[in-house]
Amino acid sequence: MTTPSVPSSPGSAVKALRPLFAWALLGYVALQLFFTFFGWLLPSRDTTFSSRSASAGFVTLYTIVLPLLALLIATQITPVLAVSKLMAAIALVEYLVVLFFGLISFLLGLGRTFDYVNSARSAFGALEHFVMGLAELGVAALVAYAVLRIFLSLGGTLPDFSARHTPPAQHTPPTQSSEQPTQIL
Repeated sequence: MTTPSVPSSPGSAVKALRPLFAWALLGYVALQLFFTFFGWLLPSRDTTFSSRSASAGFVTLYTIVLPLLALLIATQITPVLAVSKLMAAIALVEYLVVLFFGLISFLLGLGRTFDYVNSARSAFGALEHFVMGLAELGVAALVAYAVLRIFLSLGGTLPDFSARHTPPAQHTPPTQSSEQPTQIL
């Protein structure tokens, strides 16, 4: 009977699990965003779109921290994982989803939040929703910028959507002349 090999140190015991942890964190956020999107989009009996927007939950501690943690696990512990560039691209897409839908749901939810202000307590609650929503979006944008820098440092490139961008001219081989040299007999 063979026994499983015991890692020589706690660090080596965890290093082997790095890809699993990084993919699990990215996958968790992807699932969270998937279910949050459809929970926000699909109507329910006692809610309106603006009330679902006010409590959508696109920008949460999980959606802000976990993709960054996955990248730190993949890139800051040596050796850098071979798939870290792909992980950075996935994390960047997740942050774009968080920021885009987070901003839209925040703006739509403001109408609902401020529509029910009728006391000092509800005014303070609306102010809290506004300030904390902006703070969450700001932190998410800062982390997204850090992930963008990680992605670019790993050799990733962004598409150029500018109107001034023209594709490079293609080099065509020189054409052969149709005239054949005459042979002298």
